[in-house]
Amino acid sequence: MSVKHEIISILEKNRNNAISGQELADSLNVSRAAVWKAIKALKDEGYHIEATPNKGYILLENSDVISSEGIACYLDEKIDIYAYKSIDSTNNQMKKLAVDGGNDRCVIVAEKQSAGRGRFGRSFYSPAKKGIYMSVLLKRQEMIQDATFITIKTAVAVNRAIKKLYGIKTDIKWVNDLYYQGKKICGILTEAISDFESGMIEAVIIGIGINVSTKEFPDELQDKATSLNLDNANRNQFIAEILKQLFKIIDEDFVQVLVEYKNLSCVLNKNIEFTIKGQLFTGIVKDINDHGNLVVECNDQELILSSGEVSIVGGNYGTK
Repeated sequence: MSVKHEIISILEKNRNNAISGQELADSLNVSRAAVWKAIKALKDEGYHIEATPNKGYILLENSDVISSEGIACYLDEKIDIYAYKSIDSTNNQMKKLAVDGGNDRCVIVAEKQSAGRGRFGRSFYSPAKKGIYMSVLLKRQEMIQDATFITIKTAVAVNRAIKKLYGIKTDIKWVNDLYYQGKKICGILTEAISDFESGMIEAVIIGIGINVSTKEFPDELQDKATSLNLDNANRNQFIAEILKQLFKIIDEDFVQVLVEYKNLSCVLNKNIEFTIKGQLFTGIVKDINDHGNLVVECNDQELILSSGEVSIVGGNYGTK
């Protein structure tokens, strides 16, 4: 690890507390000049570091640059974290990493995505420094479940992280979106990597996109999307908390997680629209079954939706 990376790791662990230049130099066995050079480089990268006479260097509370070192200092376990300033899509990059032997639970994060992806080939708006754009690789066979199960668990994990850190209540729209104040703030894209010869799933990639502080959206998203409006969020801590909640929930019993998921659902008992083979239907959501499927009463029949897109008639996406 370079001197610069060592220093930001120390400053992140002591955020908002002064660390003297001499203390940094001694702990890293480098010169004061090397410390000063590294601090200057970090400032140039956007870190808010204040030099206080007779005290040292302080990483200010409002400093918000995503880094592998910043995320790692909030985690209880060591995992591979790859941080990018800009990338086409974290899921695309994770697919390449998976093929090249990426480790279980490794993570890719980016400050910006130029071609962020959602379900059904849709794009995910990913402006720089306004959100969280991340992908997680799961490779252990005992963790490979039905993709719907993993998506549901991920949605609950993100909800838990937001509530724990910020006390904000979010709702879940089946199957993969989180809503806040009636508009979408998070999308989840789960993709499986299969072995062509065996037909078995070898790994699962979980893509998570969250609008943290986005204020302006493209015209087509103005009425559909919003953000958590967390202008001073520590996104490194936010990402780490999502990872902790995700790694914890993956091993939890799905039936218990489903109870929590239902309580957070904004589609239960709502009148929805959906399409089957190009034909539009409306119905009332009666339940989410033990397989994570939507149970819909439609034309005096009970339909089971295992995939697809639904929208609430009237657009009321709040649970209360």
